[in-house]
Amino acid sequence: MNKKFKGIISTLLFIAILLFVSFRYGPTDQTNADDNSRSSQVKKITTKDITGVWINHHNKSIHQKITFTKNHKWHENQHGVKDIYSGTWKIIGKRTIKLAPYGEKIIINKHNRQQMRVVNYDHILNKK
Repeated sequence: MNKKFKGIISTLLFIAILLFVSFRYGPTDQTNADDNSRSSQVKKITTKDITGVWINHHNKSIHQKITFTKNHKWHENQHGVKDIYSGTWKIIGKRTIKLAPYGEKIIINKHNRQQMRVVNYDHILNKK
């Protein structure tokens, strides 16, 4: 009986030490954790963020310019040809839009909402 009692006491003492360490060195209260996570979260893009003229300043040889309208239509000028591509667009994620009918995905830069990247072609466009 004495060995069982010592075993139970040892186990309880070990659990108490673990609890003490976890409370002492664990995460701080929830309000501080929420404040830290809010500052690192990315706000969801809106139609206002997308609408306007976007120009490819990084690959100037193609003279790429895409115009996005409030009614979720888009058209692209390239190589001096007006409206070479066109269609509709929609927001599909926090920073992502999709161009129909081509299925192209475009991601808005999380640090600079004035810059986007066409994923398939790795084109970078800046808002005019």
